Amino acid sequence: MANTTSNEARPENQSDLNGLAAVMLSHPHHDPSARYVSSPRPNLADVVTVTVELPATGPGGQPMTVHGAWLRGVRDGEQYWNEGTADGYRLHFELPCTQDVVNYRFYLETPEGPRWLTGAGWFDHDPTDRNDFRLLTTGGAPDWVPDIVWYQIFPDRFATTGKYRHNDHPTDTSWAQWAQWEDPVADGPGAMTQMYGGDLDGITAKLKHLVSLGIGGIYLTPVFPARSNHRYDASTFGMVDPVLGGDEALIRLSETAKSLGLRVMTDLTLNHTGDVHEWFVAAKADAHSDEAGFYYFIEHPGSYQSWLGVDSLPKLDHRSAELRRRYYDGAGSVLAHYLQPPFNMAGWRIDVANMTGRLGPIDQNQEVAKITRNTMNGLGADKWLVGEHFFDATLDAPGSGWHGVMNYAGLTRPIASWVGEFKSLGAFSAGPGQPARDGVQMAKAMDEVRAAMPWQVTMGSMSLLSSHDTARWRTMCGSDEAARMGFGLLLCLPGAPTFFYGDEVGLTGESAEQARRPMPWDQSTWDTDFLDWYRKMIDVRNRHEPLRRGGFRWVHLEPDAVVFLRETSEQRLLVRAARANTQPLALSATLLRANRMEAVVNCTDLDASGGVLALPANGPTLQVWSLS
Repeated sequence: MANTTSNEARPENQSDLNGLAAVMLSHPHHDPSARYVSSPRPNLADVVTVTVELPATGPGGQPMTVHGAWLRGVRDGEQYWNEGTADGYRLHFELPCTQDVVNYRFYLETPEGPRWLTGAGWFDHDPTDRNDFRLLTTGGAPDWVPDIVWYQIFPDRFATTGKYRHNDHPTDTSWAQWAQWEDPVADGPGAMTQMYGGDLDGITAKLKHLVSLGIGGIYLTPVFPARSNHRYDASTFGMVDPVLGGDEALIRLSETAKSLGLRVMTDLTLNHTGDVHEWFVAAKADAHSDEAGFYYFIEHPGSYQSWLGVDSLPKLDHRSAELRRRYYDGAGSVLAHYLQPPFNMAGWRIDVANMTGRLGPIDQNQEVAKITRNTMNGLGADKWLVGEHFFDATLDAPGSGWHGVMNYAGLTRPIASWVGEFKSLGAFSAGPGQPARDGVQMAKAMDEVRAAMPWQVTMGSMSLLSSHDTARWRTMCGSDEAARMGFGLLLCLPGAPTFFYGDEVGLTGESAEQARRPMPWDQSTWDTDFLDWYRKMIDVRNRHEPLRRGGFRWVHLEPDAVVFLRETSEQRLLVRAARANTQPLALSATLLRANRMEAVVNCTDLDASGGVLALPANGPTLQVWSLS
């Protein structure tokens, strides 16, 4: 290709600019969002145009000159090269979409030498294919997913009508230890059996609270009968727990939520059942039954494989075709039943998805994920499938199975170890004694995961700070200001933000059990500063498409602050998150391609002076500007 030069004028005081910000903005940029990909959700056999944006000036402050540029793709395991064409400060390349996952990267010849641009950044050596950009031709998550902020509810602890806890039930509740709504949460042996009597009609009665927050979706932990308050030990999948109000209560919740513009999804455990589940009871009764093949018996009937050795949670053997047929394969399965009328669930969150189908040398994890996805696609392809994964999910989520994951590794743990007090992180810990991160380390941790995932998987993943399995977000943080900043940061990053009920009113809890305290409906106990901030930040995200669907690019990183861009073709937003006061940051208006920054939240308008946009230095804070 012919030489191309990006020759916009340099700022007069380039030497006054913060070095790292100038270097990061002086690299070419691409991400697989709609700003840089003509069709970010391509079909198989489509040819899409992908674009690289050149900086106004290179790392040395001189106009960047590119002598040649090629896209390097992979087709049927073999590489190929497509030369780019220049259009001002943009380079365009054709990308044929020939398989389910389309890998690509860019090779640019610059005055500093040949360079590679990949999902992991800008390299002067050949990087691994693992960090290639990726597009999916399998559709990705439903198109509505990025537009929704999700609210997670633990049904026993959110709201109660009091109608069901003392009724005669077709299921056994003799194990339950009933508590009053104001009673403290139990720790120790009684933690799993303490029941407060929250129900689905109680949730329905409180939906206007969620609407007032700007919430678009509700994620419920399991709703099937069980012998615990968390209900991950289901005794049947044939009905909704009568203690929650039964099938009719879930239908009422679904219909009322729909009328208010809310979606509802719930939780399924494909890895195990409870030990009193009807399938396991049949399996133990007859070693030759179909159900006996649903489980891993070591010695029938008393010895069997279970989740982490917990006998009450016998592990499912997905080699059984009958198990697959009943549970998740096809329109007549349990999984399909609750996605269809009259329940109309918006999707499923799959518990311990990382362990599902795996036992020693047996590994059917991806087969289970693909069959589940195919079943959901057969119902209209607008249902969301999210896998729980506390660790590196990049190999488990290539895009053909789970639409996304609970992104603990790519967002939760990095943010929590930057903002939070690490002693409180609990299940977030990646290992014994892991130290807290600074802002640069946090960004690197995020980049590692994001670069190894298809963009559609990142956008189809839950981003969260706390859940029913962790300490409360407010408890993790060193200050209330930091907690609010962290939540604002979450809403400004790629993914589907999800937060735990009560976080918005300042609930605390040092463990997963203490985090599950009942929602206080006496508003005099609420922290209105938290409530106002949550409502404000959700509104900011709901009103600005770049925060929901835009591309992502770091602008500046330092120990106590990070700055990044979220961009669509119509609007660009700049976000600054600081956990403490910092030194002032001067950004080149030329490199940023902006002469003015209009305040969106928690800041004031900024105009370029001498080619510089000067960001504030206060913290903890989360600030957002619109660039023009």
